[in-house]
Amino acid sequence: MTGHGIEPQTAHDVLDVGRRFFALPPEQRDAIDMIRSPYFRGYSRAGSERTQGRADIREQLDVGPEDEPHHAVAGEPPYLRLRGPNLWPAALPELRPAILDWMATLRAVSGAVLGHVLDVTGFPHDTFVSGFAERPHERLKIIRYPGSAIDDSTQGVGEHRDSGFLSIIVHDGTAGLEVHDGERFEAVPAAGGEAIVVLGSALQTATGGALHAALHRVTSPPPGAERVSIAYFLNPRLDFVLDASAGNERAAEYGYEALNVVLRSHPHVAERYFADLIARTTETTCA
Repeated sequence: MTGHGIEPQTAHDVLDVGRRFFALPPEQRDAIDMIRSPYFRGYSRAGSERTQGRADIREQLDVGPEDEPHHAVAGEPPYLRLRGPNLWPAALPELRPAILDWMATLRAVSGAVLGHVLDVTGFPHDTFVSGFAERPHERLKIIRYPGSAIDDSTQGVGEHRDSGFLSIIVHDGTAGLEVHDGERFEAVPAAGGEAIVVLGSALQTATGGALHAALHRVTSPPPGAERVSIAYFLNPRLDFVLDASAGNERAAEYGYEALNVVLRSHPHVAERYFADLIARTTETTCA
């Protein structure tokens, strides 16, 4: 996508501050490790996140809306436990305002993109406006793919479909992103400067399959190189009903899918903060 109105210098600056985060000493990044967050926010070392059951060779910082810590109430949907504050590195105070400003910018751009996508597909551009009117569950990842492989794996991130409505990615121009065209994975041109738009599973569900979520992956760069990108995820509010005909809330409300994604991707965090939920799920499955 070009012509999006984002100044090239703005994208350059946000990628630069992302690089400076990864340049911090390991102990300063580890101080905000995701294991310290019951909201799945913070830093993840390369190999600690999993896709399709395999370790992803990327390090990243996960960010979401700045919320007050959520205190669980009996009987409420468990996905509400995803609401809470972010973790920020004390040694890089400029990161917080830069990333929150970038999220605000991409929130506006992605809303406009969603409207255009709906228009050309035959839906009114404001079809899903209620899903983003209050407390949308937006997410952002600052990602570094190192050039050195772990256990000979080249899985920067394994093949997957994003769970939300759409994602917007800016990157440093290094190749690695690939999308499945129905027959095979094809490399996405990596000129840099453009933004990449990826449609997600929630949009596919909400449009009854009129739009399709893109299956994609990232392969690791060659030894001695790296790839830095920032991915913004436009997701609706957690209680937004994607498919009113689904017949049960777990299939209808976006929050359940959002929760399932992080429980699968970050099992060590899930075990620490969601052991009660995992135990109940296991008991129900085995019954």
